[in-house]
Amino acid sequence: MVAVWLGGLAAQAEDLPGDLLPAGMDWREIPFEVVDLKPLIAVSVNEKPGRMMLDNGTPEALFFNRDAAGLSPGDFVAQGEAASGQIITVHLHDAPMVQIAGLPVTTPKKVPSGDFGFTETMFGADFFGFIGAPSVAPYAFTLDYGRNALTLLRTDADGVLQVPAPAAADVVAEVAFSIWPGEQPTTAALLGDLPILMDVDTGDSGTIYLRPQTRAALLAAGAIRVEGDALVLSRLRFGGATFTDLVVQEIEVDGPKDTRPSHHSDFLRLGAAFLSTHPTLWNFPAGTITVLRPDSSFLAAR
Repeated sequence: MVAVWLGGLAAQAEDLPGDLLPAGMDWREIPFEVVDLKPLIAVSVNEKPGRMMLDNGTPEALFFNRDAAGLSPGDFVAQGEAASGQIITVHLHDAPMVQIAGLPVTTPKKVPSGDFGFTETMFGADFFGFIGAPSVAPYAFTLDYGRNALTLLRTDADGVLQVPAPAAADVVAEVAFSIWPGEQPTTAALLGDLPILMDVDTGDSGTIYLRPQTRAALLAAGAIRVEGDALVLSRLRFGGATFTDLVVQEIEVDGPKDTRPSHHSDFLRLGAAFLSTHPTLWNFPAGTITVLRPDSSFLAAR
């Protein structure tokens, strides 16, 4: 996980959407590459080609990898810590010219950047940073690893799609979510018989935060099991469906790796390991996430 917990320290940057769906278009398909299960989208910054991760856990529309994207030094804003432990220095810059998947996007006047050089071994020297939640929040979208396609879909103010909705037979599960500024879509789930809060994050592979007593009870009940360095969720239920054998990384609540702004609670972050095998329809205006069957005609090329 490389999402940055900066506690609002980069708040001087405007969180304007990137206008990924141009006026006059009801849908737009954007291809992505997969690296470490994360979706990377082709971009250019001041005509320099690179890739950025679709990461709804990033609260800014665009958050740049400063050196890789070739940005000028900019103005120091703050210092924070990546969830993986590295110290990140945040700068603000005059906005560069940005294209995403071949089309120009509107950017805030000032954009933030961090020194994410430590990501090069995983994502390559052309990793330019993160496309965050404000860039996709005005729309609905499907995330389909089967075709490596992000499809943006226009809705009305109430979240009604401007294209025909998925057939009921194609829907595996659907949840209504709540969301707070700087956070991810959050809902409730049942892990075995344990009610647990759960959010969904494209930039995280999948993480569970457990108190020692909760962990012991779940192991005794067979709701989780240890496999190597990971935990396997034997049975997770949400949105009217049950999902089995989901692999996540484990972090002890209030332990040294628990970098959440608020600690103390058991919590599940459903991430790319799940999303890579379960196509999803996200509808931010309606406040819903729908899990679709992989063979759903709704996911077909338009």
